[in-house]
Amino acid sequence: MKVTAHPGVLKLRVNLRVAPLTALLLLGGPAFVPAAGATAQNARTQLAAVTTTPRLALAQGRVELLDASGAWVAGGVPGTELSTSLRTGTGRAQLKFGAGQIVVGSASRVRRLLNEAELLDGRFFLYGPVAVHVQGAHVVMEDAGQMRVDLSGRANRRVAVLQGQARLSLNGRVVTVRAGQQMDLDSAKVTAFGEEDPWYASQYRGLGDATIEATRGQVRVDRAGQSRVAVIGDTLDSGVTLNTAAGAWAEVGFTGGGYLRLNEQSELRVLAVERTDRGREILLKLVRGTAWNVVEKGQGGYRLDTPVISTAVRGTVFRVDASGTVKVFEGQVALPGADDQSVSAGQQRAQAGGVEALRLDALDRFNQALDAERARPLTLDLPSGKVQVQHLTLLARSLPDAAVQASVAGRTMTLGGKDGVFRLDRPEDTLTEGPHRVTVTATRYSQTLTRRVTLIIDRTAPTVTVQGRREGRALILTGRVQDASLTLTTRSAPSNRVTLRVTVNGVTYTRTVTAGHPDFQWTLPLATPGSPVTLNATDEAGNERHVEIP
Repeated sequence: MKVTAHPGVLKLRVNLRVAPLTALLLLGGPAFVPAAGATAQNARTQLAAVTTTPRLALAQGRVELLDASGAWVAGGVPGTELSTSLRTGTGRAQLKFGAGQIVVGSASRVRRLLNEAELLDGRFFLYGPVAVHVQGAHVVMEDAGQMRVDLSGRANRRVAVLQGQARLSLNGRVVTVRAGQQMDLDSAKVTAFGEEDPWYASQYRGLGDATIEATRGQVRVDRAGQSRVAVIGDTLDSGVTLNTAAGAWAEVGFTGGGYLRLNEQSELRVLAVERTDRGREILLKLVRGTAWNVVEKGQGGYRLDTPVISTAVRGTVFRVDASGTVKVFEGQVALPGADDQSVSAGQQRAQAGGVEALRLDALDRFNQALDAERARPLTLDLPSGKVQVQHLTLLARSLPDAAVQASVAGRTMTLGGKDGVFRLDRPEDTLTEGPHRVTVTATRYSQTLTRRVTLIIDRTAPTVTVQGRREGRALILTGRVQDASLTLTTRSAPSNRVTLRVTVNGVTYTRTVTAGHPDFQWTLPLATPGSPVTLNATDEAGNERHVEIP
């Protein structure tokens, strides 16, 4: 070994032909041990394979690199050397090390250390040969094996080997982890590994959605240091935090279905929501409080971490408390970690640990009642047939918490509602007279209903031709009514009519005229032969015509 001194720098040149293992130990590097029977040349080949400088091979979604000025910049050109740090939001990156590679999952961070990669936070999948630093340990996979590294929460910090084997140098010890085993990075305990959350098996397809679907009480959204009141329809991007006050709750729906209800006095951070070729992958962190989860089966992965435990599921109904309690009502919840526990339907994990029979409390019953209310079938009722109006107005009925919109003439308008009755009332609207097709849509959580109705805009009063003849104490009226509504009668709207009202001596008499009988003859009592007589004609739209009869 040759040592060359420069101001402030100490450079070491190592002759690897002497002893590769000794050289690495002198450099403070990994305790690399070549495979049994390997020659010095083979050892140098293996060493080169796992210590190649990491380079960016692929960037999907939000991938950022730290530049020389300390600023995070988006993207990265394939082939770019990892000179500082890399982080992902909702997205994935791939780093190559000669023949080896690292898939960096969403919400993860990695940096360069000693010409290798140091995995800092998040989740990773590695294809050997590769060498990385992980939470103070040095991990070397010499052959073409596979392993995953999880650093997404205090409860789940591990290296798990799927194929081949890996050597971990930690606190002066060298531990070999073989296929089907995992090592907890905190306790250095090696246990059996069973895959419950193969997120790496899916192909990233883009950004998924996490959307606020319902709120009660004081709910706030924190984004980039800015806090505001949450409203239905808010999209929760990667890094956004949702907070509920006392007596409040909020429901968040996800791409592909399913939802989370954040109960009162709770805090949830959205780490990532991916769309993949197998559905979606959701990463969440419950900072405090309680989350009620309804995960759709067959829609992909769902990961919820807390300060105490991690949960991984692919279809179930369960409750998680930040303090460590897990209650399962349907399906099964895996608890990745040193012991790889699972909790099945009808069981719960107590705060102190251990699985026991499920015991419901008031909060469980509260959430079950809300689930039942949420599951009510959506309804949408509109007037049948054609509706004749003077201006753009419409009445619809649906569930009280539905959102109802109407689209007409290329415009979409929201209907205001109370107690399930929704109104569209636009007297200032300038729609032309005549029929207009209106599409009405009601949405509630993941349910949508669409109905259509024809509105006939009619601002013209009916025309009445009438003659009156007085014969003693009788008044005989003969006439004809003309109105647009009477020409629009069809099998779907057979009742279009004009209503006639005649007032004689303070008494009002009523009859209707329809399209089939526009002519009328009407005999009315006339107590006082010379008394005034008034006729009023009102069409379906409410237009009126007044006629004085001599």
